[in-house]
Amino acid sequence: MLSGLPPGRYRLLVRQIGYTPADTGVTIRGDSDVSVRIELTHLAIELPPVTVTGRTTCSQPGPPDRRLTPALAAVFDQLLENARRFELLADSHPFRFRHERTHRTVTLGADTVVAGVDSIEHASEEEFKRYQPGRVVDWGRGSFRDQRVVVLPALAHFADATFIGHHCFRLAGRDTIAGETLVRIDFEPTATLGSADLAGAAYLDSLTYQLRYTRVSLTRPERALPGTVALLATTRFREIAPGVVLHDHVYAVTTLPTPMRSSLPAQLIEEQRLLSVRFLRPFFRER
Repeated sequence: MLSGLPPGRYRLLVRQIGYTPADTGVTIRGDSDVSVRIELTHLAIELPPVTVTGRTTCSQPGPPDRRLTPALAAVFDQLLENARRFELLADSHPFRFRHERTHRTVTLGADTVVAGVDSIEHASEEEFKRYQPGRVVDWGRGSFRDQRVVVLPALAHFADATFIGHHCFRLAGRDTIAGETLVRIDFEPTATLGSADLAGAAYLDSLTYQLRYTRVSLTRPERALPGTVALLATTRFREIAPGVVLHDHVYAVTTLPTPMRSSLPAQLIEEQRLLSVRFLRPFFRER
């Protein structure tokens, strides 16, 4: 039901994750209310099993071409929709969330040493820190003060025009994590970017197209974190509001050069687990 709008012609765009968007026009006349019924069609994309290829060269970054790669464009749209729904929730109902953070080292002898456990709190608006090419490794703030941190892609990054414009996207097909069949879309930075950056994959539910996981690696890590061989982070997402997800668990492994002595650490491992979500303007029961 549309009411309270001045007379005129309006464009009505309706989107929902997992459905084909509806785009229609509505004419408002006089002071009368207008009732519009819109039915969305469930998204159906023919996907092959996961395609394994060697690393490609990203020479044409940006959003997929709908004419050349319609299936990729359709899945990419769903990734964008996940990001947009998060933005809408954070804008209309801002929230704060707390993670438990654990640091530990693993030596060459497979000994594990827990370096510390603490908790960190974030505000939803912090998730909209813009992607900056060449600045994915930066000095942290707040709980990360005086530390060099890797800015992993938050959900909002997948709707960031700068991030999209500096990465290529490829539909890998169907893949499986923890026994769950998912739709995998790979991304990698443009070949012209000489600094460290982010490459990886986003995994969406094969029925609802809700984001479930991301796996991200740091490219050219030695240029931003001297003495680092590799960094790989796996992030799991869960629903915090109807149709809106937030990172629930992060598992990041930093691999160091093989040391001369086995007593030195070979890996640094950080885990973050979501403890709570607190909406500043509640509109439903919090989880």
